[in-house]
Order: sequence, then structure tokens, then C-alpha cells
Amino acid sequence: MFRYAVKRIVRDKSAFFTLFLSVMLATTLFSGILQGADASAVSMLTRVIDASDIDMVSGAENRNLTKTAFREVENAISGIEGVKSVDHIVRFEMEVSNFTDTNSTIPLTIVAISNDSNLLKGVKGVEYLEKGKIYVEGGSGNITRFKTGEIRIFRISTYNPYGTLVDIRFDYYNLTVGGVVELDDRVFSIAMGRYPLFVRSLLIGSEASEKRPPHQLAIIGEETLWEILNPIYEKNRRTSKVLIPEIIIGLDRDKFLVPWDIAGSRNRINVVYDKINGIGARQGFVPVNYLGDLLTLVQTNSQNMKITTIIVATPIFFVAWYLGIVISDLSYNKRRREIGLLLIRGVKDKQLFYIFLFEAFFVSLIAGVFGIFLEAFIVPLVMSELNPLLILSSLSPTTITASLLFSIILSLLAIYKPARDATRLDAIDALKEYRIEEEGGRVSWHEPAIALALGAYKLIMFLFEINVDSFAPSSGNLIVYLLYSTWWGVDYLLTYIAPVLFFWGFIKLFLQHSTLIHRIFNRIFHFLFGEVSVLSILSSQRSMKRVVASTFMVAIIFGYNILVIGSIDGANDYIERSLKFSLGADACVWLFSYKGSDEISNKIAALEGVEGATVEVWFDAQSDLGMIEVRIIDPINWSKIAYIEPGWIKGEKVFENMNGTAERIILENGAAKTLGFDINDTILIKMGVKTYSLNIIGIFGREPPQNWVPSGPMIYVGKDFIKNLDEEDIRLTRILIKFSQGADENRLKKFIEELDPNISSVDMVNQSLKRINTNLLFTGALRIQQLGVYFAVVLSSVGVTLIMSAILQSRWKEIILLSIRGFSSKQLATILLLENVFIIIFAMFLGSAVGFVYLRGQNEILNISVQSLIERRILFSTWFQINLASIIGIVFAATVIPIFISVRKSLERLNLNIIESEL
Repeated sequence: MFRYAVKRIVRDKSAFFTLFLSVMLATTLFSGILQGADASAVSMLTRVIDASDIDMVSGAENRNLTKTAFREVENAISGIEGVKSVDHIVRFEMEVSNFTDTNSTIPLTIVAISNDSNLLKGVKGVEYLEKGKIYVEGGSGNITRFKTGEIRIFRISTYNPYGTLVDIRFDYYNLTVGGVVELDDRVFSIAMGRYPLFVRSLLIGSEASEKRPPHQLAIIGEETLWEILNPIYEKNRRTSKVLIPEIIIGLDRDKFLVPWDIAGSRNRINVVYDKINGIGARQGFVPVNYLGDLLTLVQTNSQNMKITTIIVATPIFFVAWYLGIVISDLSYNKRRREIGLLLIRGVKDKQLFYIFLFEAFFVSLIAGVFGIFLEAFIVPLVMSELNPLLILSSLSPTTITASLLFSIILSLLAIYKPARDATRLDAIDALKEYRIEEEGGRVSWHEPAIALALGAYKLIMFLFEINVDSFAPSSGNLIVYLLYSTWWGVDYLLTYIAPVLFFWGFIKLFLQHSTLIHRIFNRIFHFLFGEVSVLSILSSQRSMKRVVASTFMVAIIFGYNILVIGSIDGANDYIERSLKFSLGADACVWLFSYKGSDEISNKIAALEGVEGATVEVWFDAQSDLGMIEVRIIDPINWSKIAYIEPGWIKGEKVFENMNGTAERIILENGAAKTLGFDINDTILIKMGVKTYSLNIIGIFGREPPQNWVPSGPMIYVGKDFIKNLDEEDIRLTRILIKFSQGADENRLKKFIEELDPNISSVDMVNQSLKRINTNLLFTGALRIQQLGVYFAVVLSSVGVTLIMSAILQSRWKEIILLSIRGFSSKQLATILLLENVFIIIFAMFLGSAVGFVYLRGQNEILNISVQSLIERRILFSTWFQINLASIIGIVFAATVIPIFISVRKSLERLNLNIIESEL
């Protein structure tokens, strides 16, 4: 029985090609989603581990740091299986005498590094840390005060832990300045305790060499460290400043990391982490598992990417399944004579059914294998950061198994009902001439009506922006709660399947059960093409299954493409506008301190290519909403430079009225609604023991949705308010910049970074957008969805082409008869085009309308659920229009080309028969 199935596939490969193609395309997308997410995770992970060999850091704050105890912990950790390298540093503070003022000192962060440490490779300017010498980091402040070879006096405060009175004194040391050294970003981050920020910058793709904060840093050798500490311990004293020893741990990554098994890699690393934690706990060392945390992050991102993209791509899988059903139905109908002969020869219905199942199983395995390998070459088309080798190397057994199971299940589900119907044919009836349709009477209208009602309900909810959450019961009645929970669950499920239900119900009722649309088309066709349209209408009504299948498939694909393309377009627009709002303008300069900010702003504003610059100061204050964020601005200048969404500012001459005062403010709209405030009302804020009364002269921000939670910034106040603040009250200071058109942003950024030591970093919208768009952490899911659009177009065009080809092939006798009756090739093509093109146009309009409503509703849900001042919006960008035009062109081509080919072949066959009869 199974041998027959295999022989049947081998001998008639073309009969199974259509099923193979539809299943392979769906499997390729499904596997691409899984593998794209896994490969993205591997890419993000590789970016970090290639830049640093540090996996864990175990630190302690211990005033009694002895060499013996420190080495004991380090040696014990190095003995753990899987630990490849162990380094250590000691961070503490000393003071150096200030030559310009003998009564003052300069605080200095000292980091001790062993000469056999791997970290020394990241220190440029010295190969060996000599005993009794200190080396100043090149970016430290006051570096000009240190001359190589000179002896400087350092001091460290100590105390007696066993004394009854406060006994603090200074111990003095003479150290020779060994020179100036440069620390790479990895070593600097470890030395200053900023390693998490270093990892973050690598992960998000920002510049690893961002400007470093003001610091006074020097390094010494470990021998010099014990020269300082041993005399203190010998006197039973302790350092007043906390000593922070840190053990830097590198793991054998080849042993723990498996690209396709992030979860297993994390679990294996956590075992080592627990052992390190147990060893260090006795001496107060607490490890931080940076590699484990990184694995958790990339795995979470990968899982979220898989779930969201699979849910979004569900209509594509549904179309692949539906296409498989249609093609299988046509295929088994075409094999009626074969089925009849098998039944006559004694093959039982059950055996015949198993033959069909095995054929589908065999085809699905081949399609699954092709799909798994094909996705490795297709995913890089939308994820240029990945390559086929990386994708294949990160291919996991889980992904292979899931992809093959998906292929098998999809194939079996597609052929199950057609195969069951085919095996139930009567043997004599099966031997009759092949017929394209087996209508078998009218189909029940109840199921389509229910589907249409459910789909229409959700679309109406989207259309009128009705949210089920707004009807949440306030009482605790159990019956009411159960009814609401049921409603909420059904509504949530319909969020994903409503378009499919709507299309199926609408098309079944209004095409298969009603003659209304057919009469409308008949009048249009008759008006445009005359009597030739009669044959077209009759043929369409006789081939209703084909009409429904084509319409349903095209409508779903168009609705899906409108939704996804619009979502991607809207997401890109949302990211850009959110970034502009976050940075405040075209660019912003972050400062370490407020002091000198106005001078820096003036210098930036004077640069060529800069249209304007203004200072923005952030501080926090208490209010009726709790702690809120307040920003101090120069109103007139700020309004010309800052990014403000259209329609945000409400009030008369708001910025002019704010100028020159410290009491007039602009309040965030959501905060105003929450507190019940309006323009000209008064709000109180408190800082410490001082309370300030502020007059609301304007309101900014979008209209807050239900359950809006106000967030920063909530208040903008004029620049004169800065007089009420101490320097420690200021949380952040930045300068907003507006560029002139055509400004060289790269040159300006480099120039601004070197403008003043107080500048921490420079962020620019365009550069940040480019960084975001090339970072799979942020855009991986969107790019996979974009891949889904392409697959949807290919799948729909293949489906329409296959259905058209199969139907037209079965009608070649009818076409020949019409040709004998005197129909020209143009008339034949017109008849066939009328049967299909207008139905395709109808499906396009139906799918586009539903997709647009669905897209609008999705945007409203996101605007309600995401607490952001920036709203998502629907755009019809050039990219959107090009994609939509391409989809329309491809679907039309898939419809028209088979018709012309069929007419041409039929006429060639007719001419050949005429020539043979004459001979």
C-alpha cells in the first residue's frame, strides 16, 4: 500500500507539486520566524562576547582586605570546572597633595592590578607596573599636575576598629609617577565599576567609546597595594574609605555556550554561578552573572519575537492550509478514475485513505526539509546582519522538529477532508468523466452567518474604538464577573481571527448563497462588454467553489498585507517621533553638571550648521501626584528648537507668557485631567521644606485615554526658576540642538564632543535611528513581519496561479468548442478574464477595507495600552504605496497570465487536431 503511494508520487510528481509548493512556502516562513529569532539572539550575544571576555564579577566591600583571604577565594574559584580565567582588581580612594595649595588635596580613585592579570592587556602606555610607582589614566582631570618621574605625597585615612573613641588619622606614602596610561573601554568600565553600562552599550549597538564621566583615576601594581595596606593592618587599623576587591571571572565559553540552545547554556552557567556564590559568600563576595543575565535577555527577546510574529503571520498559515484544501480537492477530483479502479480491484476505503495520508506525509517531509534550508537564504534578505552560515549554525533540534511537525500537520490537515470525501465515492460514479465541480447541493448558511456576525462584531468594535476593558464591572458579583470574563476572552480571541471569520462568512453568504453580487457584476459586464458577458457569468456560477476560493484567498492576503505593511510603516514612524521627543530636538548634548551650560550652549549655537541651541534642566519635585519630573526651559528659544507634536500646546501665547517669570508653567494634559486642573488654575509643588505655587498658563500633550497614568515630563517652567535650586537638586542637564538643512551632522558631533570637558555625550536623531534600524534587538520582529508580507504575496499569487491553471486545464474542451463556434482568441480571453478579474478586484477592495479598519483599531489599542505621549498613526508613505502597488500587480499577473497561456495552448491543440484530421 505504501509502496504504491511512493510510486505514485515518483511517477506523477507534477500532481503533487502544488501541495508541496504551498506547504514548503508556509514551512519556510514558519521556520524563518523561529530561526530568524534564534539567529538574532546569537548575533546579539556574539556582539558582546566578542568584545569582552568577562562573564562574571564577584565583588565585596571589605575594610579588612588581607592578601591571604583574597587569594583563597580567587584560587577556589579558579578550581571550579568551567572557569577559564580569574583576575582581580582592588578599588579604593586616596588623596594626593595639591601643589598649588598645600592645605588642600585632590581625591583620586586607585585601582590595583596584578602584573600577571589579563586586564593589563587593555592598558596602553606600560607593559609592567613597577613597585612604588603610580600611573595616571590619560582622561583624568588635573592630569597636567602629574609629571613622569616626580615623587608625589599620597595619604589615606585610617581608624582603629577596637578603640573606644573616634581615632582617625592619615598615613602618608611617597609614590613616583610612572607615566600616563590609556585604558580601553572594557578595562575602564571594570576599573570604575561601570561594566553593566559597557555591556548595555554593546548590546544596543551604541558607541562603546562614549565620552567618559569626569574622573580622577590612577592604577598601581599589586605589590604597591600591599606596601600601602600591610603597615595599616599590622597596626590593627582599617582604612576609612571602603576597599572594593573584585574578582573578574571568565568562563570556558566553548563548553557552556551552544548557539541553538540559549536556555540550556544559561542553565549550565547558572550552575557555575551558584558554586562561585557559595565560595565567595564566606568572605563577603557577591557575584554578578553578566553572561547569564545576557542570555536571559536575548532568550526573552527571541521568544517574544517568535510569539508575536507567529501570531501576526497566522493568516498566511491559514491561507496555506486553505490553498492545500482547494488544491487537494481538485487533485482528488482529477484522480476519480484512478480511485474508481482501485476500489473495483478491492482496495478498501480505509486503505485508500491511508494511501492519501501517506502521500501527504511524504510530500510534507520533503517540503519541510526544503523549507528549513531555504529560510537560511531568505531571512538574510530582510536581516542583512545575518548570513546563511550563521543561521544554519544556530539551527536547533527544536526548530527542526517544530518545522517538520508544522509541515506534516499542515499537509495532513489540508488533505484530510478532500481525501475523506474522495474515498467515500461510489466506485461506478468515480469512473465517470472528470468534473471540475462537485457542488452536491447548497451549503448550509448558518455557519457562515455566525462567522460573519463574529467578524463584523470585532470590526465594529475597532471602527468605533470601543474597548471591552472600559466595560469592566465595578461590583464583585460572581455572575457578572463570569459573563464579563467570557466576553473579554472571546473579544481577545477575535482580535486575531476576526478578519478570517468575516471574509469567510461574507464571501460564503454573498457569493455562494446570494445572487445579489452576481447580478451586479452581470449588469457591469453587460454594459462594458455586451452579450459575451453571459457566458462568463454562467461559468462563474457553475464554478462557485473556485470563485469562493479565489476571492477568499485574495481578500485574506490583502487584508493581511494592509495590516502588516501599515503596522511596519506606523511602527517606523512611531520610533522616529518617539526618538525625537526623547532627545527633544534634532540632537541633544548631555552634560555632567549644570555649571557652564549656558556658555556651552552659546558655543554650540555659533557653530556652522547649527540653527539654534537651548539649555534644558531636569529636577524632581513633590506634588499631589507624588514625585513628578519638572523641566526648566528658556520658553521662547525652546519653542523654536524643541520637537513638539502638532496640536500639543493648548493656551494663548503660552511661551510668550512664560518668558521672564518663574511661576508660570505648562502642565501635561494627563496630569491636568487627573488633578482636575485647567488653564489659569494653580498647582503646588514642594522641594524639601519649600513649597512653590505655580500658575498653569498652558497644557501640552495628547488627549489622555482611559486609565492614563501621568508620567514625566509633567511640568515645563521658565528658566528663572533655576534660582530656586541648589546644584544637588538638579538631576540632569542637556542642551537641545536644531540643525540647519544639509548640516554635516557627523562633523558637528565630533566637534561638539571635543568642545568642553563637561560634555558627557551627544545623541543625534538620525544617527540613533540608523543604529536602531540596524539592531535586531529593536527591529527583528518588524523585519520578520516584513518577510511575512513577501511570503503572503508569493503564496497568494502561487495559489491563484495554481487554481487558475488547474481549472483552465480542465476546461480545454469547452474552450475548443467555443473556438469552433467562432470565438476569437480575444473573445475567449475576455470571457475568462471577466470570470476572474472582477472577482479579484472585488476581493482586493474587500480585503483592503477590512485591513484598514483592523489597522486603525490596532493602532487605537496600542495608543491606549502604551502609556506614551506619542500616538501611533496610519501613514500612506511612498514605501506603503510601492508595496501595495507591487502586490496588486503580482496578483493580477497571477490571474491574467494563466488565462492567456491556456487560450494559446487550447488553440494550438485545436489547430493540431485539424491538421491531423486533414492528413
